[in-house]
Amino acid sequence: MAGINARRIFHPNLIKVVITGDKIMLSTQLKLLKEKRKLTNQQLSDLSGVPVGTINRILSGQTDNPSFQAVCDMVMAMDGSLDELVGIKEEPPTEEQRDRASKELLALYESMIASKNTWIHRLFICCCALVLILAFLVIFDLVNPTVGFFRS
Repeated sequence: MAGINARRIFHPNLIKVVITGDKIMLSTQLKLLKEKRKLTNQQLSDLSGVPVGTINRILSGQTDNPSFQAVCDMVMAMDGSLDELVGIKEEPPTEEQRDRASKELLALYESMIASKNTWIHRLFICCCALVLILAFLVIFDLVNPTVGFFRS
C-alpha cells in the first residue's frame, strides 16, 4: 500500500470493532465524527455550547453515561445524525412504496383541487348574484327619478 496513509483511512478503534465484531462505543463514534469534520475540542465546544471539559470527558470515555442534551448538541454542531450515531439506518424505499406514496400524494392533490374548484364555483355564483342585485338597484334607481342616488 505505497502512498496510502493507513492512519487516515482506518481509525484504530474502528479496526478493533471490525475484527472483534463489538459495537462502537459512543465516545468512539463521536471521535470519528469529530475527526471527519476536522474539528478541535475547543471548536466543537464553541459550536455546540458544551463545555470543553465535558467534551474531553465524553470523548475520552471517562463519562459512562453522558447527558443526551450534551451528545445531541455535539452531534448537531458537527452536522451529524443521531440516528446514525445509534445505528439506525434508513432503508431506501422500494419501488412499490414510492408508487404508493406517489398515488397517495396525487389523490391528495386531486381532492384539494376538487375542493378549491367547489369553492371557486360558489364564489362565482355569489358574485353573479351581487352583480344582478346591483344592476337591479341601478335600473330601479334610474326608472324612479324621485328615489335613490340618481334624482332629477
